[in-house]
Amino acid sequence: MLSIIVNILAPTVATGLGLGAYNASQLGAKTPGKTPSGDSLEQLAAALDTRIDEISPGRQKPVIGLTQNVPGEKDNLLSIMRDTSKYADNGRRVDGDGFDISINPNADRSYFAHELGHVASAQTDVGHLVRSARGNKALTRALGGAALLAAGGSALATDGDDDLATSVALAYAGSAPEILDEVLATKNGLAIMDTANMRASLGQRGKLAAGLLSYIGAPLLVGAGANFVGNQFDEPAQTDGTLMP
Repeated sequence: MLSIIVNILAPTVATGLGLGAYNASQLGAKTPGKTPSGDSLEQLAAALDTRIDEISPGRQKPVIGLTQNVPGEKDNLLSIMRDTSKYADNGRRVDGDGFDISINPNADRSYFAHELGHVASAQTDVGHLVRSARGNKALTRALGGAALLAAGGSALATDGDDDLATSVALAYAGSAPEILDEVLATKNGLAIMDTANMRASLGQRGKLAAGLLSYIGAPLLVGAGANFVGNQFDEPAQTDGTLMP
């Protein structure tokens, strides 16, 4: 059993922390890079309207509220990692007529395009359904709890340690709305960059991939952890003939 912890859980945690640190360093940039969001706000916003017309013709364009936040002098990598939402985030406006986006103008424009991608995907029936499922806290908790129980239950029901893949798959099922929402946002974000004649470079695609991996990696940890706990009860029960004197 210890090998599961060493070979699966520890590397996953380390990888997750590494991705978190990388994403935070990019989102919380204190100085503008080669292609900062602040220089592309209007072009990408205009490309959002075009993208909505492409994937949801006739849909009324949502109102976009924009807040720009730059890390202060006292902010460090650790404090930024604790809350990156100030530097790249999106959500429905309180009055329900559109979306509010927060962005660090120093962060690469691919991150702003990704947040706009969330807005674009929410304009389609499928994207709206996925986003609504992700935003339903009760449903999210239920899915997360069901995934954890299912992953552990699979380990309990299957003898030995060959059930890891099933446990991880069940954990991913519980995280499906969140992951799908991020995948759709990335897809639409890249299309928005294309429309704005800012086709994403390999490096920019790598930045978005790192962000997506931070969501995909979490269920792996949950599934592997639940599997480990469940497998603790796989051991054959001792009988009178096997009890130590």
